[in-house]
Amino acid sequence: MKMIEGDYIITKKTDAKKTPNIIFILTDDWGYGDLGCYNNEEIQTPNIDKLAEEGTRFTDFHVASPVCSPSRCAFMTGHYPARHLVHGHYERYDHNTARHMNNWLDKDVHTLPKLLKEAGYRTAHYGKWHLGGGGGQYGHPDAPPVIEYGYDATRVWNGNGPTWLGTEKWPFTLFNDIDKVWAANSSRMAIEETLEFIKQDKDKPFFINLWLKDPHTPLHPTKEQREPYKDLEEPRQTYYSVLTNADKYIGVLMEELEAMGLSENTIIVFTSDNGPETITLEDGTWGSTGGLRGRKRSLYEGGVRVPFIVRWPGITPANNVDSTSLLSAVDMLPTFLDITGVEMPTDLQPDGVNVVDAFRGNEITRKKAIMWEWRFYHNDDDFWPMLAIRNDQYVLITNPVLDKVELYNLKIDEQQKNNIVKEYPEVVERLNRQMEEWNTLLPGYSNRPGV
Repeated sequence: MKMIEGDYIITKKTDAKKTPNIIFILTDDWGYGDLGCYNNEEIQTPNIDKLAEEGTRFTDFHVASPVCSPSRCAFMTGHYPARHLVHGHYERYDHNTARHMNNWLDKDVHTLPKLLKEAGYRTAHYGKWHLGGGGGQYGHPDAPPVIEYGYDATRVWNGNGPTWLGTEKWPFTLFNDIDKVWAANSSRMAIEETLEFIKQDKDKPFFINLWLKDPHTPLHPTKEQREPYKDLEEPRQTYYSVLTNADKYIGVLMEELEAMGLSENTIIVFTSDNGPETITLEDGTWGSTGGLRGRKRSLYEGGVRVPFIVRWPGITPANNVDSTSLLSAVDMLPTFLDITGVEMPTDLQPDGVNVVDAFRGNEITRKKAIMWEWRFYHNDDDFWPMLAIRNDQYVLITNPVLDKVELYNLKIDEQQKNNIVKEYPEVVERLNRQMEEWNTLLPGYSNRPGV
């Protein structure tokens, strides 16, 4: 039976369990085509593939930005990152100021972990932060410690607070990116910390952000980690090695949850913060978009469409592929609040919609458009887009500074090869009007290039 609810049409099938645990795995620069279950025949990712076999793999999930910090802001707040002046990744304070950004995400805004903690969940964050702080030239020392964003425990990199030095737990902030030993062990250590936190109190529901580094630079896999790919040439050997290593410890996490009797009531979500890196660097970064156009730093699909897997035993259909539901990172906060029974604050007003019914295996048709803003464009084939809007099958991509506009029907042109802007002027006009109405409401609109 179909019915209208909120911003999409749903087909009701089943009810959710109460107070499930949640582990949200957010990887770094992991491309849409960088998993076996997303049709990559070279990369060995048996544990994440198993996660997909035991749950649902979504093929039309989008992050809110083609780079790290704004993408993570959307997951945390349920808002498009421009609402919080997070336009690009956090750098030195003078660079942030020049780009009309703040130096860290305001710690007083509503965040998903804060809302869940207030409702009685144990909350933790292990891994990358990159929403302010982190030591070295890129992290402002006055940024709030990550624990102040709604956590009971943290150990992070690219953020202020306890971290690691090599393989040693370190009590203070460090700039980890120059640490080769840490780079080779980061996934293992973050997952071990996650398991330690869970074991402290297995009877109380928990929410954990497990934000892994791989495959973001620097990449320094060990000889042991390279073994499965020792016969491959570079840069694939290095790149595949770190992916398979991260997959290995995700497998450890799943095994330990099973051993503790927590697997059946724990939701695991796996996704990425943006598409794969755009260039080959000295240490050998390389990634696949699965044939989608664009990469990291681009508003084409390869930069913002990423893997998305949900495993929720007894609720999310197993061994299922959802190719119809259009989902966004801003949907995660309202969705998880619904799942956990936590009331939405009246002053929050998220940009996302509650898509729990897609998690349950129901067909949903989104009615609310998805928006993107990217100020740091380049005038070339894949990196010129500045604004974008997706509504149903159509995506409109524009750059008012360069006076460029493109329209694609993603239902029949997923690789965005056929610009149909001249054939559908009425669609262009409608979507452009929606996008501009949204854009003018953003803080800092007058500082946008071309305004």
